[in-house]
Order: sequence, then structure tokens, then C-alpha cells
Amino acid sequence: MESEIIIFISEFTAVKAEKITPDTLINIDLGVDGDDGKELLEEYSKKFNVDLSTISEVYFGPEGIPISLIILWPYYLLRRLLGYKTNDLTPLPVSQLIKSAEAGKWVSM
Repeated sequence: MESEIIIFISEFTAVKAEKITPDTLINIDLGVDGDDGKELLEEYSKKFNVDLSTISEVYFGPEGIPISLIILWPYYLLRRLLGYKTNDLTPLPVSQLIKSAEAGKWVSM
């Protein structure tokens, strides 16, 4: 199951399968976000027959760049340089997709 899911993610993201491990974070390390993230989970659900109706975490941000970010970018840049996190997304490791596929339903970690 692990290799099948890694290949699926590799094909979806165009990242070589050799660079993807169970610890790889799909949204952070691979940069999957917005509508692409939602599409990845939809295709994953169909391909591996996983019920995603119980997902409550937010793994992907909105599509596009918010206007507030354009206007306030110096503020966000300073916060980032000082070590503040600007992202409230829950990390989504490949291992979570593997465990969920094995269970047939979404498994929170």
C-alpha cells in the first residue's frame, strides 16, 4: 500500500517517488495547496476507496493570494524573520494517507 500511495502522490505532484517518504508532508514539503490539495484528496479517495467524510482538520489554504497579504507583506515578512508561524494548516504526512487507505476511512493523527 505504501508504494502505491507514494507513486500516486508522485504522479500527482510530479515529484520523483524516490524523494517521497511516509514522513513527507504533502502540503508543506511538496507545496500542495488550495484547489490542488482538494483535488488530490478527491482522487485519493476514489482510487483507494477511502471515506473522507470525517475530515475536520484544515490541510490546504484557499486558492490564490489574499489581498491582505499583498497589502501587509512587510508585516508578515518581519514576523517570519522573527520566527513566528504564519500558517495555521495542519501538516499532512504521506503516512496519514497510507494508514487511512489501510483503514478505508480517514484516520486522524
